[in-house]
Amino acid sequence: MIRLCYIAFPPLLSLTLLPAQEAPVPIVFPADGGIINVLDFGAVPDDGKDDTKAIQEALNFHPAGNRIIYLPPGTYRVTDTLKWPDGDHPGVAQKRTILQGAGEALSILEVPEKTKKFTEGQHSPVIWTGNKPAQRFRNAVRDLTIRIRKDNWNAIGMQFNASNQGGIRNVTIESENGSGKIGLDLGHTDEIGPLLVKNLTVDGFEVGISTKWPVNSATFETITLRDQRKFGWWNYHQMIFVRKLSSENRVTALYNERNSWGSIVLMDSHLHGIKAPHHIPGILNQRQMVFQNVEIFDYRKPVDHSDKNRDKGDVDEDGLITNDTSHRNVASLFRELKDNSLDGIEDLPSLPIKETPTVPWGDPGKDWANLNGFGADPTGEKDSSPALQRAIDSGAKTVYLPAGATFRFDSEVRIRGPVQRIIGLEGRFTTEGTPLWKFVDNNHPAGLKDSPAVIIERISGRSGAAPMLIRHESKRTLIVSSTMGFNVEGHNTGDLFLEDFSGHLDRVAPNQSAWCRQLNSERKGTKCRNTGGKLWILGMKTENVGTVIETTNGGLTEVNGLFLYSNTGWDKDVPAFLIMDSTAILRGINERNFNRSPVSFWVSETQGDETKELQERPWVYLSK
Repeated sequence: MIRLCYIAFPPLLSLTLLPAQEAPVPIVFPADGGIINVLDFGAVPDDGKDDTKAIQEALNFHPAGNRIIYLPPGTYRVTDTLKWPDGDHPGVAQKRTILQGAGEALSILEVPEKTKKFTEGQHSPVIWTGNKPAQRFRNAVRDLTIRIRKDNWNAIGMQFNASNQGGIRNVTIESENGSGKIGLDLGHTDEIGPLLVKNLTVDGFEVGISTKWPVNSATFETITLRDQRKFGWWNYHQMIFVRKLSSENRVTALYNERNSWGSIVLMDSHLHGIKAPHHIPGILNQRQMVFQNVEIFDYRKPVDHSDKNRDKGDVDEDGLITNDTSHRNVASLFRELKDNSLDGIEDLPSLPIKETPTVPWGDPGKDWANLNGFGADPTGEKDSSPALQRAIDSGAKTVYLPAGATFRFDSEVRIRGPVQRIIGLEGRFTTEGTPLWKFVDNNHPAGLKDSPAVIIERISGRSGAAPMLIRHESKRTLIVSSTMGFNVEGHNTGDLFLEDFSGHLDRVAPNQSAWCRQLNSERKGTKCRNTGGKLWILGMKTENVGTVIETTNGGLTEVNGLFLYSNTGWDKDVPAFLIMDSTAILRGINERNFNRSPVSFWVSETQGDETKELQERPWVYLSK
């Protein structure tokens, strides 16, 4: 047995200022946070020796353990595939494992030149996180670089899989001089997703990103593709929802392949053909697409809709597609649409998109407080809510729940004062009674000034536990990120951001704005309620009978990509979308049904005294 000694790594003293900018500061964790450090398993960065075995042993140490496997700064040599562990039975296979670097430019997994594993036989990934079925909960890769040196022709940067909550953040995948088949492979197995990929750069490879198969959708934001040899992105059968794609390529940036259910929502993107051959289109689309604010430059043909019955699209003189769709199945119950097109969409109000705020990480040695230090019970036998309240009121900027424990919360906690972050270090909680976390203003011990924004992140409820309710009663900003087992209600005017969130948005309050990136909502009954606020969604997946989004009281809802998995059947009296005296723009609405009982009632819209109903699924829906 290896005795672990967890170390909080301070900022490296050797780092100096780069020209015109500060050197990156490593992401570090507290020594008592339950982090698995690869150095404790024998990995030694920057020594030129093979670290594969040591990193794999660290990954295997807690199968499905909701643990962070940490790569301190440095370059680690990898000569074989790093695999998410199976554990001793299928229930713990390939899930709840997080590979975490110290920073995208600081922690590097490097495949040396002409490594046997990646030059011979079948294509091989550097990282592999699991096959179907869709039980790969909470897998993540964060803050690192995968670097594949030259002459590794069969290398794949990462074959990734996560289900319901999990994803890739702040990662670069790069190959040298013709190495590599695929940078990010999300098509190696079926039932991938839903998941979030945010801040990803893929440099080189034959194909930058591959997405495939009919379920379960994937959401992408801030993606950079460069110097691919065949396609920047190749989609077949999958539903992908993409914002802020930047491509610099000689080849087609985005290919949506025929003979599939493949559908793409693409928005706020820039595709630049770098000396692209005359016959190469910027986008080759043979299935469904919807565009918003997409710039395509220096391709002979910006968009080639090469399958039958396609709207060929309009690109203005500046190479900008403002609003367009490949298919004409745009529906509205209260407005006339010319040729079922998006004409008139500019007349509808919209919510300006805000980026998810960045909350300062701080110094774990000074700014962070361990929940156990305030009397919490890590066994889960006693209510740890009073301990959490004491930790919040201690003046700490970050309160952390160490990994390896399950904390029980039964009662009310008020989130207030200078606390900026409540982080689970990927651990779990359970609930009994009526747990409630209230995010409040001016309701804390004297002398503690409220922080401008708070993030609750990287924590999940234990299977079978009742959901925790977060009640947003503040005028400040709340972010809930990388979580499972929470429901959120808005009751004030403070901004709300949900990101990589598996739970339910029970209420957006009047005069409140909410921006959501990758929601997974699966309960029976209504999943999401907008009661007069402004709601923007990039990517949503849902299951079970019940209205997906209810918009009432003058609310504004804008959806950019939604997948409804209706295999439990559908109640003919329940609309998927309910709109009452409100505005909704629904782009990229998808359904998969394999039991011959699909959704039979898609939209109920009421304006004034008149109600109209839509039974057929729209690809895009515009309210009055």
